Amino acid sequence: MQIERHEIRIFSAVVEEGGFSRAAERLHISQSAVSQAVANLEHKLDTQLLQRKGRPRLTEAGKRLYSFAENVILEEQLALADIQSIRSGALSTLNLAMNSLVNRLYGRELLLEFCERNPLTRLKLDVAPSREIIYGVDEGRWELGFGPFQAQMPGYFVSRHFFTEERVLVVHESHPLFEAVIEDPETHLGSITLLASYLDDASKRRGQEQRLRNQFASVWEISNLGLRLALAEEGKGAAYLSNRLLETLAGYHPIRGLEISSFERKVGLYYKDQRPLSEGAKRFIAICERHFD
Repeated sequence: MQIERHEIRIFSAVVEEGGFSRAAERLHISQSAVSQAVANLEHKLDTQLLQRKGRPRLTEAGKRLYSFAENVILEEQLALADIQSIRSGALSTLNLAMNSLVNRLYGRELLLEFCERNPLTRLKLDVAPSREIIYGVDEGRWELGFGPFQAQMPGYFVSRHFFTEERVLVVHESHPLFEAVIEDPETHLGSITLLASYLDDASKRRGQEQRLRNQFASVWEISNLGLRLALAEEGKGAAYLSNRLLETLAGYHPIRGLEISSFERKVGLYYKDQRPLSEGAKRFIAICERHFD
């Protein structure tokens, strides 16, 4: 036995309108169709739902069914309202992580445009190291990641490439070994600290990254870009900085002549393709596509 949704709607209309003819007018169907639907319900349930002398009155079984019908119709109305709100952005959430470079160079502009266009969308933004963002998107902590792509991204990621950057190994002229490192980096690189954004667990390190880190005296893991720059400018260590960021800074000099002196990275958005994107994510992607086109 199954109660059809249209039968529930007709039964509720009869109760609320106080009669079969008024229910028919409200639903824009014939009175005989209303009577037939109620009769079908009573036949399925094998009990009387309405006393029909004069204005229809609910029996005890009818009261229970009407209570159920109210909940069903209300839930339907709420679901439809929620779907409409999601389409308009009112119930959507943008759950996003940016790396420090993207946040510093583009975060303000992109997020201001997003907020102006989608004032009702909830926003959750984290600034995190690039490798951590990839792990976080993979684990479901963030829906979207915006930062450099790794050499081997998970095969189930969708990536949107927006620009290419060159990561340059630099040292600030305030470093006590500045001249020595610039003139003979092979000899002196092992005497300075690398200021890095994120240090993987040993189990997650790839061979090339491990060899790179072993060429420095030590590695300080500092996820905040501003703090890394402050330490570098106080002569505490060398760092990898984007060529796009270096254009805005003074006092930094590339450490040239090494295999690890620089490397290119593609930068853009990425997300897991197994999960449908939220409306907030779709709208943010569209803004980025317009911005970097």
